[in-house]
Amino acid sequence: MTPQRLAVMAALQNRHDHPTAEHIYQEVRRQLPAISFNTVYKALEVLCQNGMAIKVNPLHEVARYDGTTRRHAHLICRQCRRIIDLDWDPDSLPSVSPEELQGFRLDYPSLTFWGLCPACQSGESHRED
Repeated sequence: MTPQRLAVMAALQNRHDHPTAEHIYQEVRRQLPAISFNTVYKALEVLCQNGMAIKVNPLHEVARYDGTTRRHAHLICRQCRRIIDLDWDPDSLPSVSPEELQGFRLDYPSLTFWGLCPACQSGESHRED
């Protein structure tokens, strides 16, 4: 684990707002001014590949990152794109039979709920991307 990856991991784990790579880059640059955006992006990808972070990519827009790796769901506002963690027990979901999986081997079950956050419902929100 390089100092750059440690800084990226610390920045991600200190946030709970599902930041973009750009947000993490701006934060890490305060600590490591010479770090490049490419280094931050690659560090985030390595963290995701090693199960230390999760990439949340709603509708293939700008990727957002989550430092919470325990099993949880996401609430995503379809208007402002705010992402909120939602605790859930995967055992409470219906089981999926091997036939229904059609040969897929699940690595990480994910659950996402789309809707409107309270701020967007009242017309007070702005887009977070």
